[in-house]
Amino acid sequence: MNLLRRVSYYVSDGFLSEIFGKVSNQIYLIAILIFGLVIRGRQFLANRSFWLDEAFLANNLKTRGFQQLLEPLDYKQVAPIGFLWAEKLMANLFGMNEYALRLIPFLASIASIYLLYDLVRVLLTKRWGLVIAFAFILPLTLTYFSSELKQYMTDLFVALLLFWFFFRFVYRNQSFWPIIGLGLIGAISIWFSNITPIILLSLGFALWVPTLSKFNLRKVLVIVTSNLFWLISFYPYYMNFIKNNPHRDGMVRYWRNSFLPHQPSEAYEWLKTTFEEIFRTITNFTDVKYLALWLFLLGVFSVFIRKSKWHFIYLFLPFLIHLVLSYFQMYPFGGRLVLYSIPLIILFEFMGIEFIASFFKQKKAASIILSIFLLYPIFFETTDYFANPMMREDIKPVLEYVKNNKQPDDIVYIYFGGHAAFKFYKEKYFTDMDHCIVGVPANVNYDKFLKQFDELENRIWIVFSHMYPPQGIEYINEKIPTYQQLDYFEAEGAKVYLVDKM
Repeated sequence: MNLLRRVSYYVSDGFLSEIFGKVSNQIYLIAILIFGLVIRGRQFLANRSFWLDEAFLANNLKTRGFQQLLEPLDYKQVAPIGFLWAEKLMANLFGMNEYALRLIPFLASIASIYLLYDLVRVLLTKRWGLVIAFAFILPLTLTYFSSELKQYMTDLFVALLLFWFFFRFVYRNQSFWPIIGLGLIGAISIWFSNITPIILLSLGFALWVPTLSKFNLRKVLVIVTSNLFWLISFYPYYMNFIKNNPHRDGMVRYWRNSFLPHQPSEAYEWLKTTFEEIFRTITNFTDVKYLALWLFLLGVFSVFIRKSKWHFIYLFLPFLIHLVLSYFQMYPFGGRLVLYSIPLIILFEFMGIEFIASFFKQKKAASIILSIFLLYPIFFETTDYFANPMMREDIKPVLEYVKNNKQPDDIVYIYFGGHAAFKFYKEKYFTDMDHCIVGVPANVNYDKFLKQFDELENRIWIVFSHMYPPQGIEYINEKIPTYQQLDYFEAEGAKVYLVDKM
């Protein structure tokens, strides 16, 4: 208790005013936004090579126009049409390069910091908004996906935008124009994020429940109009891009472990494993993952037992709706597909801290101690990541090395896992005069691979990226014993061997 009283004094408004003067919340917010820009900008500016999944999407953007992007994508890729068109626009404006194609996810990640702050400011207080916005910057998975050519950070931004607009303009003043505005924003969002229908179902519940409990014909008509905007937008999108998508069955097979099982015992184990994995990623795989999980559960519990927090149930509904869709194999629940839920999870974590602190006399001090205990290990990992940003499958330095050291008659042999990245970068590092060969999928057809490799002559540069199995030269040693190694170069997630047959 002495510790709580001491902390309570040091964080009191009077003491802080003496030390720092009267610093406005805007200054703190600007500092947090700058911190987020620095942390996520570091990863963005690292300009790592496109890895397999990114290269799949990048090649579609490189070879297709706006009209062709309406057709099913190559490489079994699936992405919202609005997102694809926005990416194509960035490429046309700034060139077909990593910075241009990752700009939208990056900007969405920075804008999401402010949206989360303002959402929490409306729901709780300005101080909680600052703390939760700061906590939102720390998960490494968010920093990584802020510079990933995928739609997952856009999903997160759209989810926050819709909730922010609802609680900022609709919830307390449910008049005509705010509700219509929500209808229009939701209708547009459907084309930019596959997660939008889940959020709109939650917001539909938030609109209708209070309205039906206190019937008002004019308000009902306004909500119906808003919902019609959503349906009119969703119907053509569903009919043209979801219902008959040729990649749907393949996606179901790929995400088969991310669907809620039907058997209760299996469902319990699946939920336990899935949420543990989510909290491992949120806490940067630190030892506070279980603390974060229990704080989240306490936060959800506090919503259901306190009437003053009832409106927070609307923020919890996406989890339930998503799990129901997962049960019917309509939308997987897990991995990067639940990235949009991380700010909501963090919000409930700190509601759990607020709930625990409510039992102490020095509530502010208890909140600060719990917050520090939760965030310090995560912050420590974030600083390490800042010093060493993830490069994943950095094939560009490898291709540059081959370009600078190959002889005219050398053969460049691309291990199949790197074929998509090689296709995107080939024009930058090689000409039509260079003898480049993309290998067959050796991991499923060894005989065909050996036959293809056996027919090659001269010196061979074997370029590895997205390696399965990942052993590199050991893999070649096992399958091709008749060669001599002459040179070697390695970057993170990619490598090359120069070999000559004896």
